[in-house]
Amino acid sequence: MIRAVLPGMRARGDGWIVNMSSVAGLVGALGFGYYAAAKLAIEGLTATLREEVEPFGVRVLAVAPAAFRTSAFSYFQNETVDAYVPMVEAVKAAFVDAHGKQAGDPVRGVQAVISAMNAPVPPHRIVLGNSGYDAVVAMHENALAELRANEKLSRSADF
Repeated sequence: MIRAVLPGMRARGDGWIVNMSSVAGLVGALGFGYYAAAKLAIEGLTATLREEVEPFGVRVLAVAPAAFRTSAFSYFQNETVDAYVPMVEAVKAAFVDAHGKQAGDPVRGVQAVISAMNAPVPPHRIVLGNSGYDAVVAMHENALAELRANEKLSRSADF
């Protein structure tokens, strides 16, 4: 899709690409490793694409929602590895229990995305939902603390 729309955007010198990531793509989610990997790939693509198309007037936004009242997680495959069945069944049960009670409002989420796009200085990413925001902030704070705690080790790899 991106390759299909970019030529027109470059020609106009304007446009938006909004990629749907997920909080799970930033902090992971038990039982959703493959989903998290796909969303993390979107994060990487979005960050690189942003730099590549900025000279052409094209802007790029990653949207990372937490749990919203949609049916996005209504389908689960059966786990085939016995060791993981209890964990996957617990995750399924939690999603069934939470269905219709998710804090995220899809209408408000869309409004937040549009507001971000119309901001004087649009963000590179917007995290939607209180629980998602808190989780992503904690993840970044913990990652920064760990990175700083291992600075000497990290820097020791150069000649």
